[in-house]
Amino acid sequence: MAEQLALSKACCLKIILPLAVAVSCGVGLQDRALALDDVFQRAVNYVFTGEIDPKDGPQVVDRGSCIVVVPERKFNRYARYYLSRFKMDVARVSKKYAGTQVIYQLEVEGDSVIFEYLKADKSTIDYGFKSAQIPLPGNINQTERALQLIFTEQCKNDKPKSPF
Repeated sequence: MAEQLALSKACCLKIILPLAVAVSCGVGLQDRALALDDVFQRAVNYVFTGEIDPKDGPQVVDRGSCIVVVPERKFNRYARYYLSRFKMDVARVSKKYAGTQVIYQLEVEGDSVIFEYLKADKSTIDYGFKSAQIPLPGNINQTERALQLIFTEQCKNDKPKSPF
């Protein structure tokens, strides 16, 4: 019986996320928005760190504009991503092999700056780019689900495409 109760982490995620949304439906609209934002924060956390609730993870600075600041401890700086500017129709997930390990990376671009390096004060811009290669440290299946949640529900790029 104990074996039946022990669920894998992936299975728990499949159960917990829909339950969080279902439970939020029974409460007020503000509480529901907070629960959905929490799901958005978890998805952002997973994409950038491979964990749902990291100790020192990404910070969603502006939910409406989908602006996220990610710490880069190795270089004592931060990276600010403008997720709503990502052109997901041309984005791709590439993989590299390091021995038996597969390393995944999201390659994305935009028409304007989509990614900036910030100094340690989180406000001084060092420099920015119109393209980015974002390492994806988590399980690729869970990461793809998190990316889908981020870019289909929260950070849609609804700008009409020009034929020219």
